[in-house]
Amino acid sequence: MSQHASPPATNVTPGSVPYGADHHRVIGAVGATGMIVAAMIGSGIFALTGQFGASVGTTTNVLAPWVIGGVLALCGGLALAELGAMIPCSGGSVEFARRAFGSTVGYLVAMVTILSGYFLSIAAVALLFAQYVDELVPQDLSDHTIAVGTIVIAYLSQLPGLRAGYAFNTALSVLKIAFVAIFVVAGLLVPVGERRTAPPPTDAPSLFSPAVASATLTVSFAYLGWSTGADIAGDIRKPGRNIPRAIIASILLVFALYLGVNLVYLRVIDPTAMLTAEGKELPAIGSVAARLLFGESIGLVMTGVIALLFFSTIVSGTITAARILESMAASREIPAWTGVRRSDGVPARALLVTLIASVIPLAIGSLDEIFGLLTVLVNIFSSLSVAAVIVLRRTMPDAPRPFRVPLYPFVPLLYLALAGWSIVASIQNGGWTSIIASACTVVGLLLLRPVLSPRDIAQKAL
Repeated sequence: MSQHASPPATNVTPGSVPYGADHHRVIGAVGATGMIVAAMIGSGIFALTGQFGASVGTTTNVLAPWVIGGVLALCGGLALAELGAMIPCSGGSVEFARRAFGSTVGYLVAMVTILSGYFLSIAAVALLFAQYVDELVPQDLSDHTIAVGTIVIAYLSQLPGLRAGYAFNTALSVLKIAFVAIFVVAGLLVPVGERRTAPPPTDAPSLFSPAVASATLTVSFAYLGWSTGADIAGDIRKPGRNIPRAIIASILLVFALYLGVNLVYLRVIDPTAMLTAEGKELPAIGSVAARLLFGESIGLVMTGVIALLFFSTIVSGTITAARILESMAASREIPAWTGVRRSDGVPARALLVTLIASVIPLAIGSLDEIFGLLTVLVNIFSSLSVAAVIVLRRTMPDAPRPFRVPLYPFVPLLYLALAGWSIVASIQNGGWTSIIASACTVVGLLLLRPVLSPRDIAQKAL
C-alpha cells in the first residue's frame, strides 16, 4: 500500500486537523464513547480497591477516592472536551499542553504520557490478564508468554483497516459495559451467603487524611482514559459535536459503574478484610467478590470475562498510543517516519512502535514499583493538559469553540485543586522517593530528547 506523511502540527490553523485527512474520520459519537469506556474500564476497578481498602479502613474511605476520582475525571474531561472540539487532532491531550506551555513542556507531557500511561500500562495489564488466564487454564503457562501474545493480538486487530480496528474495539466495549452492569445489578440483588469480615479499625484515617489522598491518586489511574476522546479526535467525525458528547457520556457511565462495583465489594468484604491470607493487599478483589457472591463455577466464568475486559483495555491502549506517537512525530519529538499512515488511514508504523515498546517492559522486574514512583509525575503532567484550557482561552481567544466548559473557570480550577491536594498529600504519605524519581525521570527525558530527533532539535535551535 502507498503511504503518506502527515504535515507537522505547527503548520496548522486553530480548529484544523494536524495529521491525516478528513476522510480518515471514521467513527462517530458511539464509537468514540466505546473507545473512552474501553480505555477507562480495565484492571483498575477489579484490583485497586483491594490495594488500599484495608489501609483506609472504612466504607466511606473506600468510596471517597472513587467519588473524588470521578469528579476529577469529569472536570478534566470537560476541559479536554472544549479543547478537543476546538483542535480535533491525534494526541490532543499532548497537543494542548504543547500549544499552551511550549515545545519542551509538550515533549515532557508526551513522553510521560506515552511511557507510563500506555507502554508500561499495556505491559502491566497484559501481565494481569495472564494471571487471570492462569486461573482458567490447567496448563502451567508462562505469564510473560501469555502477555506478549496478548499484546501481539491487540496489534494485529488494528491492521485490517481503520474502520475494522475501531469496530473491533467497539464490540469489546459493548461486552465490557454489559458485563460490568450485570456484575453490579446481580451483585447488589443476589442474597449474600458468605462474607469476609474483620473488626473495624480503632483509629481509621479521616476523610482528608494522606492515606485517602494516596488512594485517590491511585484511583486516578482507573479514570485516566477520559483523555482518550481528545487523543483520537483526528479520527472522529463531526468532532465539534461528537467529542464533547462522547467524553461526557463515557465519564458519567463509568463513574456510575465504578461506584456500583465498589458497593458490590462492600456487600461481601469488610474494608479491613481486604487482605490475602498472608495479610497483604488483595489484588484480585473482583475475582474474590465474584466467588463469594455467585459460587465457584459462576465465579470462574466471571474470572474469564474479567480477563476479556483486560484484553479490551490493551486494544484501546494500543489504538490511543499510536495516535499520541503520531502527534509526537508531527511535532518532530520523535522520528517523523513514525507518524506516516498507510493510504487507508491505519497508523501502521506507530502501531508497530507501540507493540515493541509495550513488550520491552515485560523484561522489567516489578512494574508496580515503577508505577508507584511515577504516579506523582503522571498526575502533574495530566494537570498541565487540563490547565491548557485556561491558557488557550487567553492566547487563542478567537479560535472556534463548538463546546465551552460550563462554569468556567471553576471546573478546571476544581480539577487542579483536587489533583494538587492528592499529589501533595501523597508525597507527605510516601516521602521523598517519588519526588526524587520524578526529578530523575524529567532529567533523563530531557537528555534523551536530542537523541530521538537530533536534526529537528538542531533546526529548532537555529
